[in-house]
Amino acid sequence: MNKTLCSLAVMTTLCGMAHAQSNVTLYGLLDTGLVKETGSDLNMSQWNSSRIGFKGTEDLGNGYQATFQLEKRYFVNNGTINGTEWEGASNVGLSGPFGSVRLGRVNELETESFRRLDPFNEEGIASMLLSTLHFNRISNTIRYDSPVYRNFSVNASYTLGTNTDRDSRDSYGNLLKTNGADNDGFAVSLNYDNGPILLLANFSRLSDSDNSFIWSLGGQYRFGPFKTSLGYEQTRDNGWKPHATGSSYANKYEGVRSRQDNYILSGEYATGPHKVAAAFNYMKIRDIRRESGSSDDSLFLGNYDSGDARKYSIGYFYSLSKRTTLYGQLAYTDFEDKTLARFFRGETFSGDSVTGISLGINHLF
Repeated sequence: MNKTLCSLAVMTTLCGMAHAQSNVTLYGLLDTGLVKETGSDLNMSQWNSSRIGFKGTEDLGNGYQATFQLEKRYFVNNGTINGTEWEGASNVGLSGPFGSVRLGRVNELETESFRRLDPFNEEGIASMLLSTLHFNRISNTIRYDSPVYRNFSVNASYTLGTNTDRDSRDSYGNLLKTNGADNDGFAVSLNYDNGPILLLANFSRLSDSDNSFIWSLGGQYRFGPFKTSLGYEQTRDNGWKPHATGSSYANKYEGVRSRQDNYILSGEYATGPHKVAAAFNYMKIRDIRRESGSSDDSLFLGNYDSGDARKYSIGYFYSLSKRTTLYGQLAYTDFEDKTLARFFRGETFSGDSVTGISLGINHLF
């Protein structure tokens, strides 16, 4: 932690020194509150991930810029770091009339696009149920973002796997390839946004995942203070979680195959400092199977054909200012049976439904 504080101090100093030559911005978000869910004690947690970040540009002339971003995630309630040292963005790139290219750690395209249909941003107790291939950010990635043309934009990324040579061997001569899980990854996101109408389509094959993939379609319509969204997301998980992402989710479903169909219908109403949001989420899980050699044999007693889950979420947000918001969220999830509940909540969970409530404060700077 001392090293982390030192690095932040150095970065802040460098920002001040570089300001005359570059445009450098320090930004962040702090979020924490009280959370109570079925099967757990009252605890202090967060809705949006708290973060501190640095981003900047250097003018190269003729409409071109060099760009960078560094972002650290942490928990406000105890000051601990969330996973990877720079778990947020960590990239450098170029932008210009062609759009922008970034290299390093960036937002995962399918998640970034589809979460716009969830009024809770796929975070916190009211979030829609998440795919087993849900990742906020991915590492070792080249990402391209096009300019917006007649309300259309295109995003694409390519992610290097940890072992791109499928015949690589370790020092003992053993093949490093594991069940084909050493694939590279790629993603494409298409978005149309003209103000009242938002349409999106996404496809993502994650690296080191045995060619697992996720795709989604959705739309949103805004009229006055109202906003309504509808989306569909399908996941084909071949049983090997991506490793190049550096995510804390990396081993949660290691060796467990499944197909997931995920639907969300949501709405929002905003007036003055008040906003009310609600969502209905239906998720069908099919063909859950353990890969041979999986160490997680305790999660399922046998192969599981199919089951569904229904989640109902509602939230109220009150803006004290442009930067500070108080919120309350309530969510109820009904699983078809206890086996499916353990698929989402972990093997120690003993119920077949979850009720959660969250009260907190969110501040931007």
